[in-house]
Amino acid sequence: MRRDKIVWLMVLIVSSLLLIGYIVWGYPFSRNINFSRYGTDYYGRGMMNRRFNPYNNRQNYGNKEKMSVDQIRNFVENYIQGYGDSLEMSDIFVFKDTDYYVSVEEKDTGKGAMELLVNLYTGDVYPEYGPNMMWNERYGMHGGRGYGMMGPSMIRDPRWNNNNGYYRGTDDSKQIERNEAVKIADDYVKRNIEKDFTVSNEGHEFYGYYTFHVNKSDKPVGMLSVNYYTGDVWYHDWHGQLEKIISHDEE
Repeated sequence: MRRDKIVWLMVLIVSSLLLIGYIVWGYPFSRNINFSRYGTDYYGRGMMNRRFNPYNNRQNYGNKEKMSVDQIRNFVENYIQGYGDSLEMSDIFVFKDTDYYVSVEEKDTGKGAMELLVNLYTGDVYPEYGPNMMWNERYGMHGGRGYGMMGPSMIRDPRWNNNNGYYRGTDDSKQIERNEAVKIADDYVKRNIEKDFTVSNEGHEFYGYYTFHVNKSDKPVGMLSVNYYTGDVWYHDWHGQLEKIISHDEE
């Protein structure tokens, strides 16, 4: 009987330690990175939308002041210089209390190159997750030609895209033109996000997908992306309240 009590006491102690470990480490992590089923692709298949919440609210940074837009520009300019002299900043999305969003274009083609996030308190610049990482064929995780965020080591056999099937279909040519993608995106937000939302033709074409502005009452409130091979829609739900958009031609 005494031995059984000791065994049960050990079980209780181990269980308590596991519970404490989850509360201290596991629960905060699970709150910051959520994986949930969110929408379908163009063909009606379910897709997994990765939802991150990188909120940089003031309580995390004490009395530290937000970076000015000019400071943000300088940080981004320094970041893209690592790709040579071929890129330039485009739009800056200023959010109330979350990372600023910056789109970057190729100077010679005018095509979207990458999407970046900038910590509004520290100025740290990093690639936006979601489509920018998973669908961007030139500057994303799977990018080739030495442009990918993982560097030249990520250059792969071109057949990899077809066999993988994650962000490209079996046909290497673009399947969905811009106007059709706008309609897909507009239908999606009305059906899955909010019926008063609309998607305009404003935005960029990147390598493998489009990113469009989402509006409410003709005022931008966010953005989403459409894969131009499969029609998958990825809503950027990690941003907070949008305050304004600064165009690249504004001083």
